[in-house]
Formats: sequence, C-alpha cells, structure tokens
Amino acid sequence: MVICRHCPDQDDSLEEVTEESYSPPTLQNLAIQSLLRDEALAISALTDLPQSLFPIIFEEAFTDGHIGILKAMIPAWPFPYLSLGKQINNCNLETLKAMLEGLDILLAQKVQTSRCKLRVINWREHDLKLWAGSHEGEGLPEFTTEKQPIENSPGCEVKKELKVTTEVLLMKGRLDESTTYLLQWAQQRKDSIHLCCRKLVIQGLTKASVIEIFKTVHADCIQELILRCICIEELAFLNPYLKLMKSLFTLTLDHIIVTSSFGDSEKLDEEIIFSLISQLPTLHCLQKLYVNHVPFIKGNLKEYLRCLKKPLETLCISNCDLSQSDLDYLPYCLNICELKHLHLSDICLRDLLLEPLGFLLERVGDTLKILELESCCIVDFQFSALLPALSQLSHLREVSFYDNNVSLPFLKQLLHHTALLSQLIYECYPAPLECYDDSGVILTHRLESFCPELLDILRAKRQLHSVCFETTQCSKCGGLYIYDKETQCCHFVGVILA
Repeated sequence: MVICRHCPDQDDSLEEVTEESYSPPTLQNLAIQSLLRDEALAISALTDLPQSLFPIIFEEAFTDGHIGILKAMIPAWPFPYLSLGKQINNCNLETLKAMLEGLDILLAQKVQTSRCKLRVINWREHDLKLWAGSHEGEGLPEFTTEKQPIENSPGCEVKKELKVTTEVLLMKGRLDESTTYLLQWAQQRKDSIHLCCRKLVIQGLTKASVIEIFKTVHADCIQELILRCICIEELAFLNPYLKLMKSLFTLTLDHIIVTSSFGDSEKLDEEIIFSLISQLPTLHCLQKLYVNHVPFIKGNLKEYLRCLKKPLETLCISNCDLSQSDLDYLPYCLNICELKHLHLSDICLRDLLLEPLGFLLERVGDTLKILELESCCIVDFQFSALLPALSQLSHLREVSFYDNNVSLPFLKQLLHHTALLSQLIYECYPAPLECYDDSGVILTHRLESFCPELLDILRAKRQLHSVCFETTQCSKCGGLYIYDKETQCCHFVGVILA
C-alpha cells in the first residue's frame, strides 16, 4: 500500500472560477438570430444567401433546434460535403428526422438545382468543427475540398446518388433510437443511399441487433471496430462479419469475458478457448490492435497475432496476464516487426524473463516511436535486459516507465541509456524505491532531492523537453506526486476518490 504523507483533506473543496468572459454579439450574429426567428423568411432567403453564411446559419439552426430551417437547407446546400463533427452529440431524433427529410427532398428532385452540390453528409464525430466542403477549395480544411467521386463499396452494384458517413454505437445489445431510425431510413433507400459506417462500437451483443446493422451497413467500409463487454463465444458469431471488413484499420477488444457455459471450474477448457481464438479470420489491413481485460489471452497471444496480414503499427495490451511463452514469441512474430507504438500496462511481469522483449526492441529499432511499459512490476534485473536495445531506439519520441519498482542506482543507469536518444520529446520515469518508507509512505522530500541530479544526467547529453518522475498512486486518495523539468519541484496531482 502506498500512502502520501500529506494527503489532501477530502473535505477541502477546490476553488471555482466564477467569472465568465463576455463578448458582445457582432452585427452578423444579431442579423442571423433575427433571421432564424422568422422561419418563413429564413427559408425564402436561402436562394440568395451567400455561400459563406450557409455553415454559420446551419450551425446556429442546428444548435437552437430550428428543424424546419435545417430541413430546407439540406436540398439547398451549396457545397459537396456537409460534416456535423461534434455537433452530432446534440442531435436528437427530431433533428435527425428533419435532416433526413431534407435529403428525401433532394433525392426526389428530378433535376438537381444548380446551387445544391451535396454529395456526402458526414454524421461522424471528429475533431474538426462543423464546416462545409468548398467547391472551389479555397482556404478550407483539406478533407472538405476533396473532388474525388463517391467510391461505392465493392458489394454495391448500383451507383449511389448520396453517401452518408456515420458511426454506429450498439450499447448493451441495443441501438439508440436515432441510430435505429437512420438505419431503417437508409435501408428503405438503399438504391440511392450509400450508408458508410467508418466506426462500429459494440458494447454487449445481441445477434438480432448485429444482423440488423449489417443489413444496411457495408462491412467493407468499417475502419474501426470496438468490441466491449461481450463473451468469447460471441466472437465466433462475429467472425463472418470480421472476414468482410476488408478496410478494418483499428480493432479494440475490451473486457471480453467468459460465460458460465464453460462450467464452474476455475480452470477454463483450454481446448475450447484455443478453438474459438483460432477461428479469428485474417485481418488484411489491421494496423492498430488494442487489447484490454481479456483474461484468456495468456498463452494464446500467438493465435491473436496470427490473424494479421500486414505488420502492425500499434500494439497495446493492458490489464491482461501474459505467459513466458507469449513473451518468447514476440521477437519472432513478423507481424509486429515494424511497430511504431508498443504499450504494455497493468501486466505483472515480475516473474518473467524480459530478454525476449529486449530482442523485440532490437527488431523494431528503426520504426518504434512510442514505448510505454507502465505498472508492470518490473524490477532492476529485468530492466537490465532491455538496456542494450533501449539505447538503440534512435527514432523514439515518447517513453514511459511509470509505476515500476526500480532503485535509485538503477534509475541512474537507465537514464544514461535514454540520454542517448536525441529524438525524445516526452519522458516519464518512476520515482525510485528510495522515495518510499518501509510502510509505503511517499517521501516527497527525497524525490525533490534526487531529481535534480537525475535531470543532470540527461542534460549532459542532450536538450530536454518534457521530463517527469512520478510516484505510485496514493492508496488513500488516488493522487500522486510528480517532479517535472518545468517546475523543478514536487507537486501533487490527482482527484480525490469518493
């Protein structure tokens, strides 16, 4: 148990910032608000409305729920693309219906108006603010200025008039009301609409819901698949659909559980587990694999990696048990020999030999940019097996060894190796064991006394960017202490646990 000696008082409340900055509305904003208050006037004005005002008025109408105006704006949209971005979080069923009715009007037009150029509507959340594609392509984000024709899925025999890009979230085996409506709408117009689902999240699975999704969604459009809180037997049910996901780029397996059908014995039927895993189809384009809380991966990592067709760029495994045979296989797996990001966290490696992991690091020395070995219970002698390869990772940009059990002498040795890595822009190291007393209490004064010398080891070889030394989380309050290069002092970071 780790305890911080000066644990913050749980009754103390954080100061709140109550002052709010206020900017008076511009004349344009006032004019738009006035226009939106008169629906009939706003709709009639769309014919002569400057193109530059369409995205601004659309966003205001969307935010304030002017569904009649939204419906009218869709068939008059003067750009080839319409992306909702984070506004999709505010989209209720009535707003969705209004926009789809606008698309129906557009589809029903015998001859498309000279002004309307809408070809793709993006219903996905992304980091870009609501914006529209520019036909001229002047000064707008690159993704909106693309002039390529719509690419239909290989299974689409009919050329589609419109493409709708979306994300589908299946929670607890059920689709939300809006997603259900969108899927039904697209299914009824399948000859005119290409519903392109780039991201599919399944949390809890019912076979009927999955079958319903793939009646409308083209599996070969899916680029990211997240499977969460489902049982291993259901993976076998999804295999035919996985086989069709020719464009799958990212796969996340999160909390894949084992049901009671395996019996009450604590020892699972290994033959059945192996059989189910071995049925995973080949994933031709997969570049990123995230595995979290998958208990039966132990001893079966080879079977998971066997299904890869191309070398992975990202491999992240957390909250799992690994066997020595799993580690032994890593340096010989051709599908991870070009890794750019390796993340292992909350995996107890204390009783395992890490030489195979060192061999893997040697193999990926020309490609690896991010290395994270966090909360893995790694001790000095195990880390020593990684040092020769570590100092050769010349392209490494980020490294984190947080929450491992290393002594001060070894930490200095580790820093002498990472000091040779000139490309590092972020470094996180564990506070040495000497920063805790025999009861596990965090001794912050020791961390403050050790860190200047530790930073000097790095400074002697290269310029530093972001460097920090972190203690283990306090068992009482959940916080931790950090010493970083910027402040050059020890400060508390964390959220008080309820």
